Amino acid sequence: MLAWCVALLAVPARAQSPGRPLHREIPGDLGFGELPAGVLSPPGSAAQLASAAGGAARWDESVRPGERLLRPRETWGSAAREMDRDTRSPPGTELRYEEVFNPSVAPFKRTHAYDAVDDLGRLVVRDPSLRPLPVDVPPSWGNAPAARFTGDVFVELSPNAPTPIPSVAGEQRVVSYRTVPETPLAFFEDSAGNLFVRAPLADLRRVRLGYVLEAPQRAFAVGRVPNVPLSTSAAHEGLPAPEVPEFLRAAAPEVLNRVGVLREERMPAALRLLAGYFREFRDGDLRESLDGGVYRALALGHVGACRHRAYAFVLTLHALGMNARFVGNEAHAWAEVAIPGEGWARVDLGGWNVPLRTDEASARETFVPEVADTLPRPPGYGSLYSATPNAPTRHTRVGHGEPGATDPDDDADDAGVNPGATANPGTGAGTGTGNGTMAASGTAAGVEGAPGAAPGAAPLGSGLREDPAHGDPANVRSLPSLRIETVRPVDTSTGPSFVRGTLVEVGGSAFDEGGAAAVDLPVSLELWRGGRPVRADRTAEASPSLGAVVTGDDGRFRARVLLPMDLASGEYDLRAVTPGDARRLPARSE
Repeated sequence: MLAWCVALLAVPARAQSPGRPLHREIPGDLGFGELPAGVLSPPGSAAQLASAAGGAARWDESVRPGERLLRPRETWGSAAREMDRDTRSPPGTELRYEEVFNPSVAPFKRTHAYDAVDDLGRLVVRDPSLRPLPVDVPPSWGNAPAARFTGDVFVELSPNAPTPIPSVAGEQRVVSYRTVPETPLAFFEDSAGNLFVRAPLADLRRVRLGYVLEAPQRAFAVGRVPNVPLSTSAAHEGLPAPEVPEFLRAAAPEVLNRVGVLREERMPAALRLLAGYFREFRDGDLRESLDGGVYRALALGHVGACRHRAYAFVLTLHALGMNARFVGNEAHAWAEVAIPGEGWARVDLGGWNVPLRTDEASARETFVPEVADTLPRPPGYGSLYSATPNAPTRHTRVGHGEPGATDPDDDADDAGVNPGATANPGTGAGTGTGNGTMAASGTAAGVEGAPGAAPGAAPLGSGLREDPAHGDPANVRSLPSLRIETVRPVDTSTGPSFVRGTLVEVGGSAFDEGGAAAVDLPVSLELWRGGRPVRADRTAEASPSLGAVVTGDDGRFRARVLLPMDLASGEYDLRAVTPGDARRLPARSE
């Protein structure tokens, strides 16, 4: 990639005069961000919804072919989950993970959680009764840093039972929602943090639900841990102490002795020892005797997938008096721990390494937690997908288990991908007179944004899926490659430098997988810094996009984009990004 230096000087902005239209309507869903203020709260009437959405709305009112329909929970109590003994990954398997949130939380979408274990060693929900989760109330975590996520699902609503829906963290709030057809909803959660919706209906109804969740940054990794002893009520985080069945009382001392944890251990040391031990599990056969139960066999056998690690880890914490949850989805399982004075925090333990295919019909940002994981990272764990901030990609190998898992209650497993993998990458640098890297200089201050890093960082509605049914073979899309080939200032009177608030001319090309020109492909141009897009407050909502263009008949594009006035001085990457279309997947240049 060629470097181009940018002197960001404080000069007035100039009007854009693009040679080719910078904007073109792209078929797809009407994003939340495009709706007038107030529409995200429940509409008062069908007329109000129709007026707000206008003729551009593209929401389907029925389930499209290939879409998963979330159905009501017919029984009041959630089913108990018995842990299996299949601790070696089957050869030749491929797992599927479907993301419903933007920014993407893959592979940590929460579809089921358990916070207790019964006398038979089965995972259960301690209290399945549902408590209301009011919409748009002040967060329980006060002014602590938080992140927002937009969910998009199809649900079946029943007058007799709640419908479980995916969530993002062990502690969260519902900011807003929208349904089509218009249906007022109430949100609930049980003691394990499972999220549900109900509606005042007389009959079954299928709706499309878009909802915005917010969670504190501390919920996504263990950061601060108070120096309290495990043997006191301070370890319970204001919750009842976990119930410890007799089989666990009998087996836990041997496990704790193997790990090197004493019952009088203080919490920071205990968590570090246990996380390090269970993150060292390997893929292999379970050789330990099952005479002492599956918990003892897994914890001492030191083998298993993510579900086995999370199960043994959670039960061991229960034996020590700490509240912990087993959490998972169709492709991964992990733990959540109640940290005194903080709240519920995710503890990922890694797992198998088998291929996983991520079904994503729309381009998504990747959520990167601000809180760093402070727990030990033994050799091998750092290369697992769940230990990196990158989303699973098309045909990417990540650590998972249990072949063919599609039911949320049959989580397959966990995580391992090459660090630095990016979602649907392009082919890299161009070969022309300029490209995507620029070295900037100057003295002005600016703000650099990170996807999903704070409230409002996730563009509402940008995670909503496109109309083409991705389960239909006729809609199988190819992966295009994007290349930036030329970058030059429009005004050359000041020399070769680039000035804040002025126009930059960018040229490049896009090709399909077979090498043919990608015609009529929408392309957005973004500035990146430190591996993240830089968001500029150029409109009512901050966006990383400098402008958009559509490729011509030869697959080439040329656009003039305005360098933001609030851009900080420094070195940037310029990247071409496409959300894809009916024939092509999302992609970006490097």
